[in-house]
Amino acid sequence: MDEKGVSPVIGVILMVAATIVIAAVVMGMLGGFGPPKKTYVVAVSASRTAGGNVTVTFEGGPDASLVTSFSGTITNISDQTNETITLDATVGSTFVSNETYKTNDAHVVVSATFKDGSSQVVLNTYV
Repeated sequence: MDEKGVSPVIGVILMVAATIVIAAVVMGMLGGFGPPKKTYVVAVSASRTAGGNVTVTFEGGPDASLVTSFSGTITNISDQTNETITLDATVGSTFVSNETYKTNDAHVVVSATFKDGSSQVVLNTYV
């Protein structure tokens, strides 16, 4: 009896099975097959006053009613000091820095937390 073709066929089947298992493990490590997280649309702006202070304002946006809080920092690029941003979750609320900054010397990063518990960066800019 000539069974030379059995071994290559089994080898190919095992290689395909191993490839599928490896792909499943990689997908599991990368977050699985779940739906993507929702990206919220919220507007927050930052500007410098004539005196060099930074003003951060919650402008609103389609998902403004879903914001529960904001947190953030203003980093002085020159000396690497940070100032904590406190901003209410109501449209139009404003934060004005205590520090003065040179042009493009303030790195402003603001994150919003939403009613579903998720958070995302809504502003990352230099002023």
